Amino acid sequence: MLFWFVGGPYYVLERILAARLQQPVHLATNPEWHWGKQQLRITLAGLRVGPAAHPQFSASRLMVALDWRPLLHGQIKLQQIVLDAPVFDGPWKGGGSVGGAVLSLPVKMIIRDGTLRWPDVVGHILSLTAVNGQMLAKGLSQLAGDWHWREKGGRWHFAAEMAPTPAVFARNISLQVGTTIDPTLLQVAIPTLQSAVKDMVVPTLRVRWQARGHGQAQLRLQALRLNMAQSQLAVQEGALIAGNDLALQVQAVDLNWKVLRGHLAYQVTIRRLPHLATRWGLPLPKLTDPNALQQLTSTGAVQLDGPHFQWVVTQGELDDSAWMGKIFGTWRPLAIHVNLSVAQFNLGHYLPAPRPGKAARLPALPQQWPVTGKIHVTKLLWGKISARDLVIRSTTSKARP
Repeated sequence: MLFWFVGGPYYVLERILAARLQQPVHLATNPEWHWGKQQLRITLAGLRVGPAAHPQFSASRLMVALDWRPLLHGQIKLQQIVLDAPVFDGPWKGGGSVGGAVLSLPVKMIIRDGTLRWPDVVGHILSLTAVNGQMLAKGLSQLAGDWHWREKGGRWHFAAEMAPTPAVFARNISLQVGTTIDPTLLQVAIPTLQSAVKDMVVPTLRVRWQARGHGQAQLRLQALRLNMAQSQLAVQEGALIAGNDLALQVQAVDLNWKVLRGHLAYQVTIRRLPHLATRWGLPLPKLTDPNALQQLTSTGAVQLDGPHFQWVVTQGELDDSAWMGKIFGTWRPLAIHVNLSVAQFNLGHYLPAPRPGKAARLPALPQQWPVTGKIHVTKLLWGKISARDLVIRSTTSKARP
């Protein structure tokens, strides 16, 4: 009895959980045990995992219900988990061993007033608060709450029909994210989520984004395969359409995002480049022809290998000027090598033509110019100037092929 009253049970449990999770564990009081005929219920109050100053996980109350019979055979079959006011700061930095026992997902998990914080989501912290709902091993699961990111926020709702079978993990998965102004800002639909060994397979993924004053965008992916353990992503084909300005198709995507290695084939059409540049905050010099840079098309392949990249253009066209070739180099330090061929290029669309009696001068390049290589122009037009088989070279960079 003395062992119980001086906090012996929760002290021992703290040590066991800390060893399994490889993180400091603190409990506010002794655990409560309820011995039923078929289940064992354990309630932990004031659970904290991680350093006291910056815990990774905490909950005011955690209740776990376990089946008796599997427990006697060394299997942990979770019937139910109830989390009151859980707070998780990702990503998880500890371990997850359960001492050799076979652990299964709970039949039912209930979350009340939860919080999730995830750093560095495109350079900003993503926070999900007021999270409420339940996740079922089989049946309709739903979660909803508030979101905050980049000084913006709104509501989100997630739903899925869980169907744990050897081939199908879930069906009719949907995610809706909105704001007060745009209640349907983002919509994600996955008809079927499959599991294959360590991979998650998504036969079809559809994403729709629509913001007032910014048009809409749609993304469709076919045969997506994701392996989180190996940081591997593969897509058979995909398409991104953003209003009337961007249409991108990709095939045979194979990417390891951890080491930034992979390849893909693509076909892209971009319209109204000056309009897009203004929207994205990119400066463009004033063009001689206001109708220039209205359409860019390109077909080719991209290959990544750590800091190295290679972009092969098999067919491209800018303002009725056909071009092709190869662009390669490194990201860090930024060094770009080009080897391009242009059939005919009218420079007068972009720069004022030289006046009679004055030498033609091209704009000076910046002192820190990371581009080297050459561009071969079969025919160049610039006002009254016409040149054939012109080669433009750049040797100011230390880039290496």
